[in-house]
Amino acid sequence: MEIPTPTNGAGEIRTQTTVLKNAANGGQDVYDFNNQKIGVNNTADCDDGEGQKTVFEVEDGVTVKNLIIAGGLPAGNGIVCKGDCTLDHVYWEDVCEDAATNSKDGATMRINSSIALHSADKIFQHNAKGGSTTIVTNSYIADFGKLWRSCGDCTANGGPRNLIIDNVRVDKVKTTVAGANQNYGDTVTITNLYVKGGYDAEDDKPKICQEYRAVTDHMGESEKLHGGASQWNTATCRVSKSDIKSW
Repeated sequence: MEIPTPTNGAGEIRTQTTVLKNAANGGQDVYDFNNQKIGVNNTADCDDGEGQKTVFEVEDGVTVKNLIIAGGLPAGNGIVCKGDCTLDHVYWEDVCEDAATNSKDGATMRINSSIALHSADKIFQHNAKGGSTTIVTNSYIADFGKLWRSCGDCTANGGPRNLIIDNVRVDKVKTTVAGANQNYGDTVTITNLYVKGGYDAEDDKPKICQEYRAVTDHMGESEKLHGGASQWNTATCRVSKSDIKSW
């Protein structure tokens, strides 16, 4: 998979967050950007934690298609889903804070046939609670810290949060594919994960699914359990080594 050539040349940098309203609120339920490249005038450094401008805020029930998020500072806080959303053929050239965030309790954020590249930390951030789910399918994610992280210290933190990965290719995993909060009942289900160069079981590289003990209200750091080792076939990490393949 490759990021397509933008149809709008060098791309467009917008001054403020763009809200994609659903049809019920006077917008539409499907936004097809025809492979336009769009960013936001974000000035907060990508390594400064939170505070970056969001490029797109997506309302409940909206599908976003064929969109390229400009890389570096203009990538800002990426896409924030405020309800059920589908990101289909969305491409992040160079992730800044996060590529996309699941932020509505009980909602499902679907990422399909997408590419996300170059993140010092997370690709997909999951803040929503209440059985909310992030689904990543048929995608390519490379050069990242974590593909997905359940929030480790959010205000009024809790769960459960669920991740489903199927038919995804990864390369240059710096920390882990998934980080889940065992104490909040999170689940990670992984099938058909293709790791560039394969998974090294002897050295446990790259980490596939790590379990954490999260905290709430920013009261300290979440704690890696089991010495940070990948977990297999547990209540939290529902993944077998046979589901990890090489490419």
